[in-house]
Amino acid sequence: MSLWSVRHIVEATGGRLVRGSPETAISGIAIDSRHLEAGEAFVAIQGRRWDGHRFIEDAARHGASCLVLSQIPASANGSAALPLVLVRDTAQALGDLARFHRRRLDPSVIAVTGSCGKTTTKELIAHLLGEPAAVLKTFGTQNNHIGVPLTLLRLTPRQRLAVVELGSNHPGEIAYLASIAEPDAAVLTNIGPVHLEFFGSLMGVLKEKISLLDAVSPEGCVVLPGDQLDVCLEAPRHLLPTTRVVTFGTSDRCDLQALDIQRAPDGMLMRLRDRLSQWLVPLIGYHNVENALAAVACAWAMGVPLSVAQERLLSFEAVPLRSQVVRCNGLTILNDCYNANPLSFARALETLRDLQVRRKLAIVGDMLELGEYAPSAHQAIGRMATQMGIDAVLAVGEYAGAVAEGVREADGGEVTVYQSVRELIEQLPSVLQHGDGLLVKGSRRLNLEQVTDFLLRQYGSGKPS
Repeated sequence: MSLWSVRHIVEATGGRLVRGSPETAISGIAIDSRHLEAGEAFVAIQGRRWDGHRFIEDAARHGASCLVLSQIPASANGSAALPLVLVRDTAQALGDLARFHRRRLDPSVIAVTGSCGKTTTKELIAHLLGEPAAVLKTFGTQNNHIGVPLTLLRLTPRQRLAVVELGSNHPGEIAYLASIAEPDAAVLTNIGPVHLEFFGSLMGVLKEKISLLDAVSPEGCVVLPGDQLDVCLEAPRHLLPTTRVVTFGTSDRCDLQALDIQRAPDGMLMRLRDRLSQWLVPLIGYHNVENALAAVACAWAMGVPLSVAQERLLSFEAVPLRSQVVRCNGLTILNDCYNANPLSFARALETLRDLQVRRKLAIVGDMLELGEYAPSAHQAIGRMATQMGIDAVLAVGEYAGAVAEGVREADGGEVTVYQSVRELIEQLPSVLQHGDGLLVKGSRRLNLEQVTDFLLRQYGSGKPS
């Protein structure tokens, strides 16, 4: 039996049925005519760079069962016979459909946000919750006003849990996404200087991220970084007395406190307060202890015993392009180039610093959306790399000069500036030596994954670990 009909679309969106039967069955919701499956409704999303209304006929050829539009095309051929629902804004309609679907299936929804670590923490939570078939999770980083609805629209009656990542780079976006997800639990990984071009200050980031707590159900729970006092002081203003709070971190005020943190060949070791056994976090870097603690705290709050979480954690695998270790022909590559901000960059440099390798080299790409803070933030990364004892910095992108300036200010070692990723790749073989450790990090727009791909092609297939 289909979960959707045209009537449901009208009810969910408040749209107007222009033509067709309200009883027409619909197998699902799609926004991309190229991947639409027969029987799905096509929602013509309008963005800054595209307009789904241009692909109505393509959707009809692929077997669309209904059209959700914000404007009626002047002419139509194959789509003329399809039911048509007219809405004011198709992107908002997509969110309305997702909220409608989430409410009628009524799973327990966990929403994850923060300045960095969201995706890894989301993946960890889903892993710790158990049976994959019963847990919906966000694909990759589909965490915006399109990705969050598409995630929730994948819900099936069998899935009783959903772990949804929420991202934001403008004020008000978290509140909107939370109004769609209507979370039963919220996880805040941390607060750091991200998207300052739009948030203006660290306080602006805090206000945006913590607005997620306003949407948590009265009997729900929130998981907070107990080491960040600003978060813990602000959170009560957004919570009801009935909301459960669980904190994680390394200070003794945290509900889940990590002690005796140390490196291991295959990850990080830690112990939880009041528990004797060691936990293995199968990810490198101290920041991944924080991510693991957040996930364990969430799973524990959702009813997973700590002993079960400890066992399940052992089989977790690193998320591609995030703290991913690739070994290739004597090189150790930290493939951490999905995104970058000052906080995540600092953590990546700390991980590089702790590698047991011959030399430590950092490819430093641009951190975007920092506005007026961008030059000083990139200089700080250069200084930090020097202060951590990184042997060489390879700076690439618009702010490469600022990175180099920071290295020189700190009386650092070797620094080279590249105008493009292509130039960097061309010269990289002459720079690297057997036994080197190499950090590859920058904002997504630079496509720095090309560096690791090149090295794997050049020197062998390698094996991520």
